[in-house]
Amino acid sequence: MARVTSRMREKRIRRAGLAAGLALTLATVAGCSSDSGDNDEPINTGDESSASPDAEGGEAEDEAALVALYEAYWDAVIASENGEELDSALFEDITTKGVMEQELGRINTYKEQGVLREGAPVIENVTVTVEGDTARIEACKNEADWPLVQDGEQMEGVLPESLTVPHPNGVTAERSDGNWLITGSVPQEEAVISC
Repeated sequence: MARVTSRMREKRIRRAGLAAGLALTLATVAGCSSDSGDNDEPINTGDESSASPDAEGGEAEDEAALVALYEAYWDAVIASENGEELDSALFEDITTKGVMEQELGRINTYKEQGVLREGAPVIENVTVTVEGDTARIEACKNEADWPLVQDGEQMEGVLPESLTVPHPNGVTAERSDGNWLITGSVPQEEAVISC
């Protein structure tokens, strides 16, 4: 199994979030973000993304592609949660249709209550495990700087404390027709990494 470690970019983008009653959903759902174009502050991906010493040729390329895919996924989630409108195009060529529909449905629940998100989570220590045409991508995520906002006001005490400290976040991916797509989320209790 090959591994890659890097820290993802920190982005400041407006995101849609859920109201207090929906905050618990945040603890169980994985998300990614896409730059909506109104962000001047890049996400910090860390010093470098480097393949493990035993990764050779195609494995190193897969690892790099999967780190980029995970970053793009978070870009799409962040843009969706911070923005006023939902845009399924943000998830194209990043997730399967099922994952896209799940993410948009979850985020729309927040939007229906007039709740957005502001800022971005900190995502770091990205780890990739590749096994043939399947992969698992895990990282440490902290949502302390990604608050819920309703009517222009930050909602205090809505996010569970477990989300405002570094905690494992993961997704699965599969290669189809030469391209990697995110196919699902990894439950936090099943994460291999610790934060």
